[in-house]
Formats: sequence, C-alpha cells, structure tokens
Amino acid sequence: MSQVQLAFLLSLLFVGALALTGRRPYIDEFQRRWKQTLAACLLIAILAVAVVAPVTSFGEVADVDPELIWFPTLFAGHVLLLSFLAAWWSLRGDVSLPQFLSLSSDRLGDKLRRGVSAGCWGWVVTVLVTGTAAGMASATGRVAEPTEIPPIMLWLAELPIVYKVVIVIVAMTVEEAFFRGFLQRRFGLIISSLLFAMSHFNYGLPFMIVGVFTISLVIGRTFERTGDLLPCIVAHGIFDAVQLIIVLPVAVRMWPTVAG
Repeated sequence: MSQVQLAFLLSLLFVGALALTGRRPYIDEFQRRWKQTLAACLLIAILAVAVVAPVTSFGEVADVDPELIWFPTLFAGHVLLLSFLAAWWSLRGDVSLPQFLSLSSDRLGDKLRRGVSAGCWGWVVTVLVTGTAAGMASATGRVAEPTEIPPIMLWLAELPIVYKVVIVIVAMTVEEAFFRGFLQRRFGLIISSLLFAMSHFNYGLPFMIVGVFTISLVIGRTFERTGDLLPCIVAHGIFDAVQLIIVLPVAVRMWPTVAG
C-alpha cells in the first residue's frame, strides 16, 4: 500500500470514527444526499492530504534538498485548504463568507488586542512546554542530540525577509480559517489541535510537534472565548513571525555552539 493510499484509508477511518461520536458536518449542514456525499468526500480528501499524509511521510520534508525548492510550492497545501473551504461554502450556499469563517467587523480594536496578547503569551507558554518536554526526554537518555541542523530549516532561516513575511501572512490566514474557522467549530478544540499538530509531522521534529500542539490549544481557546477568527489570525501571525524572523535565524547562528 502506498503512502497516498494509506493516508486516504486512515482519513476515511478517522471520519468514520468521528461520525460514531455524532460529529457529521456533511450530514448536519446539507439536506440533499448528493451534497452530503460530496461534502463527506471533500472532508476525507482534505484530511488525507493536509493532515494524515504528513504523518505517513514523517521526516521527509527535513530531507528535501533546498536547492530543488521553488518558493511558490510552499503554498500548495494552502491552496488546497482554500479550495476545500471555497467548495464547502459554495455547497452550503446559505451563509455569507464572513459568517462561514466566523469573522465580523465589530470591536476590531478589542479583537486585535486579544490577538496580540494571545500570540505573545502563547509563545512564552509554548517555549516553556517545549523546553520542559525536551528536558524530560533528554534526562531519560533516549533522545539523541541532533548533530546538524535540518537543511530545510537552514533554508528557511536564510530566506529574504519579504519571503518570510509572505509565509507568515499565508499561514496565519489560511491555516486559521481551516483549523479554527472550519475544524474547531465542528470537531472541538482538542481534535482540531491534534489535527493541526499532525499537519506538521513531515518535518520529523518531535518537539516541534509539542510546540505546535501547545500554541494551537492557546489559539483555539482564544477562538472559544471570542467566537471570532480575527484574534486567532493575529495570534498565529505573531507566533510565526517571532519563530521564523527572530528565533530561527538566531538558532541557526548558535547551532555550532549548541551542537558542539
């Protein structure tokens, strides 16, 4: 069985398991049978490609030769997520796009403040949790220290600032629209956060997954409290900007000292 076949099979089983718990958005949101069937197929497909496939290809991205990367290909997954959201919204046809994405124009200043706050303290919490997990794993003696930085991380660290800003903007909007605006509203905080963490598995960095899950919980909790996607987008953007523009380049420069 190929990785693609395995990803679709696991996605099908996952959607089936969710259905047994009563989480069937393709039934709840559509009346016609053909729309229900098409929506279920869309959900299975997007979870297979965006969430399960990174798990079945654990670590493959870290081994990609950066010289072979064409920058726009970084956003192939985001294009698929946008296409899925557009298809689901079009199939429904009974809500406006802002309602579908949980976006409103009221209390913008308050939402921005909440987003900045969540992004800043969420980054601190994520660093603490990830550091604690790494320390505990190191203490067991079962986790080997990496001897060299993954090439993909070095490539990301050396990207021009404009490219990094583009990455942050695309990730904060598209990923929040899908994982918070779509998934969390239908499957809840824990499941959507687990799926968000799984979507980052292909980097092959276990402690990165811990960090991704932690910040997802923080942002997801913000979504629960505000009911609006904007604070989540802002929080996600702040977290990614700090990591990509500040932390990653510093970590790369310090790597010889840390590894040595």
